[in-house]
Amino acid sequence: MQSSAQRLLVCTMAILTLSLMSTQLQAQRRVSPHGFRVTYPGAVAIGLQGGSNWNYGINGPAAFCDCAFESGSDLSYHAGIHLDFYLNRWFGLRLQGLYEDQSTVYTKDWRTAVFRADGSQEDVELQRRSEVDAQYASISFHALWLTGAGGLYVLTGAEAGFFLDGSYLEEEFITTEDLVFTGGSSHRILADESLDASTDVYTRAVLVLGAGYDIALARGAALAPEIQIGFPLTSVVKGNSDWRLLVFRGGLNIRFGI
Repeated sequence: MQSSAQRLLVCTMAILTLSLMSTQLQAQRRVSPHGFRVTYPGAVAIGLQGGSNWNYGINGPAAFCDCAFESGSDLSYHAGIHLDFYLNRWFGLRLQGLYEDQSTVYTKDWRTAVFRADGSQEDVELQRRSEVDAQYASISFHALWLTGAGGLYVLTGAEAGFFLDGSYLEEEFITTEDLVFTGGSSHRILADESLDASTDVYTRAVLVLGAGYDIALARGAALAPEIQIGFPLTSVVKGNSDWRLLVFRGGLNIRFGI
C-alpha cells in the first residue's frame, strides 16, 4: 500500500514538473520580438524618448523688407514619454507627449538702391537673416503596425503642438564692400521681440509618419531607434498661411512592459 502511494506521488510530481516546463516554454514563446509578453489585448508598455530634430521651414516669416524668405532650417531637440497599448500581435495604439524646440534660421540675399551722402545713387547687396526660436508641447495619437519583420514597427497618427514660448530676431547685413549703414556699421537689427508679440502663433496640426526597430534588452524591456516625420497641416502664425514647418525627428526610445 505504501509502495503504491509512493509511486502515485512520484507520478504526480513528474506530471506537475512536465506541466510547469511546458508552461514556461509557452511563456517564452509568447515573448514577442519587441521584448514584451504577448498578452492580448491589454499589454501595455511605457516609454521614454529623446533625440534630435531637423526643422525645415517651408517659405518663412514675412520680412520687414517685404522680401519673404523662401525656406530655412535648423537643428534642435525633443524629449518626451509615451504609452503603447498592444491590441494583438500585429497592431497597437500609442499616446505620445513631447517637449521640443522647433527653431529655424532663414537667410535671403537681395539688392536695393541707396543714396550716398553726396546724393549719388548706388546698388547695394544685402543679406537678411531671421532667427525664429520656438518651443512647443505636443500630444499625439498613433496607430502602430508591428510588421513581423523582427522588431520593426511603423506608426502613423495626428499631433497637436501647443506654443509655449519663442522669440523673433531679424537682422540685416550690407555685403557690398566699403558701404555701411548710417551710424558706421554694416549690421543692423530690425526686430528683436517675442514671437507672439505682433501676431498669434497657431496651435500646430500635424500628420505624423514614423518607423522604429525594437531591440529586446530583457524580458519586458526594449531599446528602439526611431524616426518620425511631421507634415504640417497649419501655418506657424496668423496672417502668413505660406509659412509652415516640416519636422524630422530621430532618436532613441526605451520601453518597459507594465
